[in-house]
Order: sequence, then structure tokens, then C-alpha cells
Amino acid sequence: MEIILLQKVDNLGDLGEKVNVKSGYGRNFLIPSGKAIPATEENLKVFEQRRAELEKEAQEKLQAAESRKAKLDDMEVSITCKAGDEGRLFGSVGTSDIAKVSISTGKCFLLNKH
Repeated sequence: MEIILLQKVDNLGDLGEKVNVKSGYGRNFLIPSGKAIPATEENLKVFEQRRAELEKEAQEKLQAAESRKAKLDDMEVSITCKAGDEGRLFGSVGTSDIAKVSISTGKCFLLNKH
């Protein structure tokens, strides 16, 4: 099945590429999730008209992600935990602990789940 990708798909291709995929993968996942459209003559014409708009959206998402990365690169967080006599922690410090502390101190922000 030939499809046109409407966004970058890992291990498949980038925006606007015309690729061949298995029928089930295209029909059951890529097309319903809005990541691709069937590669028909009509869809090719429609896609070429929307190409600039889709590329602009992808560029805006990339810039937003890069600005969040820059904020996170400069962030430092201190977490206080119980430790034994030798300085070894009781338990561990995980990503959820880091997220809770950074959000409670106002140094971080919440992202909407997609």
C-alpha cells in the first residue's frame, strides 16, 4: 500500500515522503491516527497544496521543543533523601521524584499529554 506521510514517522520517513507499507499498518494505524493519507492522484494534489502549512507546523513544534530543552539544560534541582552512615541512599531517586521537586519549586512546567 502506498501512502503519503503527513508527519515524520520513525523508521519510515519524513513529512511528504511517499512510502510503501503493509496494508494493515497503513489502514489500521497510520491513516486513522492522521500520520498518513493514501497515495492517490487526488490526495497528492491536496497534499501539495497543504505542504507549506504542514512544514510550518513541524518547524514550530521543533522550535518549541528546542526552547524547552534550553530551559531544562540550565536547571539544577536539589533532592534531600535519607542515607546510611556510609552515604548510601535508602532506595533511589527516580524521574518522578525529580519531576515532583522541579514542579513544586516552580523551575519546571507541565506538558499536555498527547
